[in-house]
Amino acid sequence: MHLAPALLALATLITSLPAAETPPAPTREEAASILSAMEYREVNVIAVVHGVSDGKVTAPSVASVLALAKRDGAYADLKLNLFYDRELGWFTYESTPRQFRVWTQAGYREIKAGTGY
Repeated sequence: MHLAPALLALATLITSLPAAETPPAPTREEAASILSAMEYREVNVIAVVHGVSDGKVTAPSVASVLALAKRDGAYADLKLNLFYDRELGWFTYESTPRQFRVWTQAGYREIKAGTGY
């Protein structure tokens, strides 16, 4: 029977394949840094729920953040989605047809149509 060696070879191949990269769960400190980049102050991150967005999308590259923070002299209760990109890390964004505004732990970027990244 030649089937047993073929099955053994297939099992060995499958177990030696690299697992899909799973992003690390975002921390409260990372979420607070992103909110600070968005010019919020007195940031109090209540929870970071890894793997689900506030729109009930489930994936390892999304997270929901619940926080209280102050901007422009007023406190706000925040419900924020974070997304993971290998190069950016955890980030959030706003968009219009002509631009993206992206906040990361490193700060803020604006990408306008026709200008590249």
